[in-house]
Amino acid sequence: MSDIFRIELLPARHGDCLLLEYGDAARPHRVLIDGGPIGAYGALSQRLAALPADQRELELLVITHVDGDHIEGCLKLLNHRELATFRDIWFNGWPHIAQPLKEPPPPRPGATGTTGAIGAIGAAGTMGAMGGLAAAEANAQRSALQGSMISVRIEDRQWNAAFQGAPIFVPAIGPLPVRELPGGLRLTLLSPTLEKLEKLRAAWDRALDRAELDATDDAALSARLEGRAAFRSGGLRRRPKPEEMLSSAALALGPIDNAVANGSSIAVIAEYQDRRIALLGDAHAPTLTAALRRLAGAAGEPRLRLDAVKMAHHGSAANLSEDLLSRIDCKTWLVSTDGSIFNHPDDEAIHTVVRNVPGVRLLFNYRSVRTAPWDDPALRAAHGHEAIYPADAAAGLSLDLMTGRPT
Repeated sequence: MSDIFRIELLPARHGDCLLLEYGDAARPHRVLIDGGPIGAYGALSQRLAALPADQRELELLVITHVDGDHIEGCLKLLNHRELATFRDIWFNGWPHIAQPLKEPPPPRPGATGTTGAIGAIGAAGTMGAMGGLAAAEANAQRSALQGSMISVRIEDRQWNAAFQGAPIFVPAIGPLPVRELPGGLRLTLLSPTLEKLEKLRAAWDRALDRAELDATDDAALSARLEGRAAFRSGGLRRRPKPEEMLSSAALALGPIDNAVANGSSIAVIAEYQDRRIALLGDAHAPTLTAALRRLAGAAGEPRLRLDAVKMAHHGSAANLSEDLLSRIDCKTWLVSTDGSIFNHPDDEAIHTVVRNVPGVRLLFNYRSVRTAPWDDPALRAAHGHEAIYPADAAAGLSLDLMTGRPT
């Protein structure tokens, strides 16, 4: 039977919950990236429960960062081993960032990475390193507490095992870290940097102090965890006027996201059989731009060829730049959000993509008041893009990366 490489954007409300499948179509390997907010946990649990009982050991769980719309579903899922177990979990938790953080030694002269596509321009098997929450203090404290609680749920599981248990980050010099999973999926790390983790540590420490909690006190954290649900609020952003959205003139994207938690996001490029997808979490645009520049330069490509990009921060204008777009050659852009809470995606971000990427396909896992306007015939005629939505509003959206067909 032919191999598959597919991504599902589960209906995770305003958050992210992504399922990658690759390999033998009858018995694929799987990777879960984030668990969405607690209110969307039902979709995640139903999807995993639908898997054959003997296929519920997943290769990897990536918890990109400490934010409710990414982490809450993981908090609950890790208490249900009957639904899924994981050979490894990637997450920069308190045990990792509390230790002294330092850059790895410079690569030895003449050192090379492994061969094969992006793997040829990274360093497979190389450790990322050893050894923001700026907006809304209440959100900062909540995220830090949830991040601490994850350690209670992870318990005896493999944790950052692919990095020898060390923090996961992109070194300032040398090749980007690359890891190959069983079955041949290659993951190239784009974010975070050491600087972003240092900022996270300071914010996390302050939040724990305010909560009068010790990050190593599992009993206290467990008590906080029981019965916890979620809950954020966000301000409104003025929508551009119809004539502004039809225009080819640029809309202002700024200001740049400076939230510490978002900056600590684990972002990767996943590659299988020469197909590549960028999964950007909520990472900051300058961090991603710098990593993509290094990656494209090492590959000898003026712009990095990608088959799909999952937009950072649910299509936030604060996590996109024209410089970032200029580093990527990609015609398919994915957005995960229902538009609630934070009113994503931002029109300015989508407008920037359709204006800069001729013939782009926009794949949304919800048709909402935030995404439906991009299916307007006048907008599609003006920019030449295609907007694709789920046939079933409750099912999310999948993309077959082998064929390029959405389902």
